[in-house]
Amino acid sequence: MTKLKNTSIDKNKAIRDSEQRFRHIFEHSPAMVYLTDVDGVILDMNVAGARMLGYDSPRDLLGIKSSLHVYADPKDRKRFREIIEQTGSVQDFETRFRRRDGTIIDVRITSTIRKNKKGGVEGYEGFIIDVTDRKQAERALQDSEEKYRTVVDNSLSAIFIHQGGIFRFVNRRFAEMLGYDNQEDIVGRPFWDVVHPIDRAMVKERGLKREKSDFSPSRYIFRAIKKDGTMIWVDLRATHATYMGDAAVVGNLIDITQSIRAEEEVRNLSMRLIEVSEDEKKRLAADLHDELGQALTSLHFDLESLQTSFGAKLSGQKKRCQRLIRIVEQMADNVRKTTSYLRPDLLDHLGLVPALEWSIHDFTARRTETEVDFQTLGLKKRLNPKIELALYRLFQECMTNISKHAKATRVEIMLTYSHPRVIFIVRDNGVGHEPSKRGTASAKSPGGIGLLSMKERVASLGGSIDIASAPGKGTTIRAEIPVG
Repeated sequence: MTKLKNTSIDKNKAIRDSEQRFRHIFEHSPAMVYLTDVDGVILDMNVAGARMLGYDSPRDLLGIKSSLHVYADPKDRKRFREIIEQTGSVQDFETRFRRRDGTIIDVRITSTIRKNKKGGVEGYEGFIIDVTDRKQAERALQDSEEKYRTVVDNSLSAIFIHQGGIFRFVNRRFAEMLGYDNQEDIVGRPFWDVVHPIDRAMVKERGLKREKSDFSPSRYIFRAIKKDGTMIWVDLRATHATYMGDAAVVGNLIDITQSIRAEEEVRNLSMRLIEVSEDEKKRLAADLHDELGQALTSLHFDLESLQTSFGAKLSGQKKRCQRLIRIVEQMADNVRKTTSYLRPDLLDHLGLVPALEWSIHDFTARRTETEVDFQTLGLKKRLNPKIELALYRLFQECMTNISKHAKATRVEIMLTYSHPRVIFIVRDNGVGHEPSKRGTASAKSPGGIGLLSMKERVASLGGSIDIASAPGKGTTIRAEIPVG
């Protein structure tokens, strides 16, 4: 009897110790610990749970039906009950509670069924933690992602990310621009796959360099290939960035095919106008040479014959004839200069270099105070006639401006062929002028309109002109025209 009595005492003590440990955990847990019946009526709750719901004491919650006073949406309580009755427990069930002051919090429930001695369901017990801060952060991140996704997906420019030479992301506009049905057809491919073979090496080299660090130029134009093989012109803007923790390139493309075609049409029109103007100058020069030149030559011979027909007694008439002969010779010289300016025969027959040498000799003969140094490099054969004519016209415009405005004592002229372009430089030590903000001559600067027309002429051949000048520092004009 004594042994049985001691055993009973030990069991009771173990039960009390277990209940005491459970009560300690129950009361001091930082999470909500609760007990409810099957209908969700709160039977017990710890202090942390009461504070989570905004109450002073757990006693204020006893007897409250959670589906009506705790759950923000009673349907969640119904869903919770369906799950726990089917599986016997719930793990990380997320829902929202309404606190005493009406504010809403996000919670996560881990709970199990509590059974009576007969095995029937008596209620539920478990832990609840407040996850409001995490859920708010998730919602903020989701809102942010949705905002940027909306901007990116609806952007009028094609946006992309490439990393390790591979497209990691493209937006919907990128796929549409290149004629693909969806972005997945492009993601995972090398970024240079969509570049025209002519520009592929250049774009690949720059793109791979930009993945490692910032690289200039960050903006340039190249040709892209659509899915059906057609070519479009695109304007690229790109920058070095970090994507998913690794170096990458983020950029955008704008389709400028229509602009390029419009520029080509304007360039072709400008070239045609220049050709018409040159044809008219050539015709006018020929007319002056053939008709007026011949008439002046005939008049010269007639005056000489008339002069010799006068006897010694008609010395006055002879002198008048001599004056008229000099006037005719001066007129013939002016006609020759005019026809040479309109269309120099040397340019057509011998080429650019002899034409420039003759014109420079004529210039220095008329302006002895100005020294002209002319050098050529790399020109072993004649250039395309259109290029020669454009450079000769540029030379004429430069020398006219120098003669009228520059007050220069020295002019340096350099003509260089450096494959694949010809470079023409005219530099003087004159008074200079203030260039426009775009780096070219303005209409207000000396010779501005003429130089602007020269810029259009050179641009029609795919070239460019750069003008550097400052008051008192002289002027340098540099033209580059592609050859071939």
